[in-house]
This record gives sequence, C-alpha cells and structure tokens, in this order.
Amino acid sequence: MNSFKYFLLSLSLSLLAVPALAQEQRATLGGYGELHYNDVTNNDDGENPAGQLDFHRFVLFVGYAFNDWVTFHSEIEVEHTLIEAGEEDGGEVALEQAYVDLKYYPTFGVRAGLLLIPVGIINPVHEPPTFNGVERPNVEKVLIPSTWRESGLGIYGRLADRLNYEAYVMAGLSADGFSGKNGIRGARQSGYRSSTDNLAFTGRLSFQVDLNLSIAASFYSSSLSSNKTVVDADLSGVRFNLLEANIRYQKNGLEARGLVVYSTVSEVEKLNAVFDNAAGASQFGGYVELGYDVLGLINPETEMQLTVFGRYEAYDTQATTTGFSANDAYARQETTLGLTHRPTPQVAIKADYQWLYTRESHNFRQFNLGVGYNF
Repeated sequence: MNSFKYFLLSLSLSLLAVPALAQEQRATLGGYGELHYNDVTNNDDGENPAGQLDFHRFVLFVGYAFNDWVTFHSEIEVEHTLIEAGEEDGGEVALEQAYVDLKYYPTFGVRAGLLLIPVGIINPVHEPPTFNGVERPNVEKVLIPSTWRESGLGIYGRLADRLNYEAYVMAGLSADGFSGKNGIRGARQSGYRSSTDNLAFTGRLSFQVDLNLSIAASFYSSSLSSNKTVVDADLSGVRFNLLEANIRYQKNGLEARGLVVYSTVSEVEKLNAVFDNAAGASQFGGYVELGYDVLGLINPETEMQLTVFGRYEAYDTQATTTGFSANDAYARQETTLGLTHRPTPQVAIKADYQWLYTRESHNFRQFNLGVGYNF
C-alpha cells in the first residue's frame, strides 16, 4: 500500500503543474470515468446475488506538445477505486497509453511507446459517452479484449483523401494465457516487462465515406511459438491471426454500427498439449446495433439526446476445435435493449437490460445502470 500512496502523491504533484504549463498552450489534461450498477435478475444456475455498485474506471489523460509536430500522449487508469494488498479481485492502477507522436507530414507520422491495438470500434475509442450500453459489447471484451495495449512502434498517416492507415510492430502475446473460454484476453502482456520472444504485427485502414458513414478493417498477427515460462516446449508454427471489419453510420438521429471478427490459432494442438487450456482453433463473432435519438424529434435544435437502442451479439471462442469437442458454454448470444441520455455530448446516463444465452441453454439476465463522462 505504501507504493500506491507514493504513486498517488506523485500524480497529484504532477497535476498541480499542469495549469502553469497549459498557459503556454503546450500541456493538455483530460480524462473519463464511469459508475456502474449491475443486478442479475435471473440465472439458471440459481445464483442471483444482490446488485453491485462499482466505480469501474477513473482515467486521467496528460499530453504535451513539444512543438507543432512532436507530441506526447498518456492515459493512466484506476479500476475499482482502490487496491488492497493480497486481494486477487482488487482494483488496478495501469498505464493505458504513453507514446511519442512525430507527425512529419499529414501523410506520414511515427509513434512509439505504449500503444492501443488499432482493432475494433471500442478499443481505439472507449470513452463512455461514445457508445451505448452500460457495459462495453462483450464481443469487444472477449474476442477483441479491451483495453488492449502493448509496447511498440509504427507509422500512421493518410494514403488518400479520407483514407487513413496505421501499422505497428509490437511485443506479442504470451502463449500460456490463451484459453478456450476467454480467447486471448489472458495472453495480453500490456507493456509490463513484455517478452519479445513473440513479436506481433498489426494494422488498420479506415475510410470516411462521407460525414455520416465510416468503414474500417484491421488485422493482428502474433507468433505463439515461444514461451518464457516453458522454454523447452514444442510450440513451433503456433501463430495467432485476427481479422476484423466494422461500419458506423449516423444521420438525423439514427445510429447504426456493426462489427465482425474472425481469428485462428495455427498448430493449436501443440499449444493445448503444453498448457491444456482447451484453446479453440478458431474464434468468431460479431454484433449489430441500432439506435435512435427520440429527443431530436421533439426539438431538433437541442444538444441533448435520448437514444433508444438495441444490440445483438453472437460469439464463440471455440468456433472450431482440434482434438476435442467444443464446449457449448463458450458459444454465446446476447441481446441488449436500453436508453442513453446525453444531457451534453460529454456526459452519458445509461440504463439497459441484457438477455444472455449459451448453446448449452444456460440463460442469464441482467439489469444495468450507469453514468459516464469524458473531458
């Protein structure tokens, strides 16, 4: 706990200097956060605990412009408000981003540091007011495990009018963390003494078709052929590959978005022989979401919004398997219906109800309330 107290003291002292720096218009301060209330209303296994209030995230952003083309960006996050020694389920203090950005030209720049993986809709942009639903879509928590970040470097820029690109080389995944239930979520190294035994390559193309419509596609590929904990294991040829595409549309109060993601593990039988984690040979999922701002019908001039939305998700972390039968509990479908009220674009008050099913006919229902902000 002493190290955590010293961290908070250092952070506070650092923030005291921000106003003076901001006067030079070089420093920026921002952040986001969200409070959740989750209440399981039905669970086929009979476990229906009391509802839970949790200030899930508190994030501060600090940036600095050295000049008009060299900048620094960082985010530090506190999850679940506190950390207690010896508590496995306690909170976390984590660095989400910290990188130097060198924008040589509008068409070409270089980034280096701790970077977000440019995959999906939520992982690159995950401030609470930017998406509907108290919880992030589960497809983008399991198959694309937000917040997914890693140390590395790469390039970004514009290929043509409205067509942007990103490409990075990074430390890869840790082979022992891959599992049949949670996919690659436990395999992330997150920039903490990340081993470079396995290197990863990732990239993204995004096209702004017009003011209302955008489409994007991304890839991620990491070797899993080495492992720092089992150095003599035969993992030759084991590799994780992921492809993802998404589309977003917004006009006259209508919001629509959709995403599909497919990933594979080559030579997965070798991975399972070493770690016995029942990893699937492939994983597949996606979701579609529709929303409409009903306040815009009443007063088109107001900046306030009340969005009625619905989202359907389907995903399977054992879409195909090698050497064993898939677990039906890992084939999941979810429906979320809810409301998002934005009294101002940077604050969101949310309520929704979720129906969650698995192929093994295990049903789970949950009511959620939340408030989130960013600045």
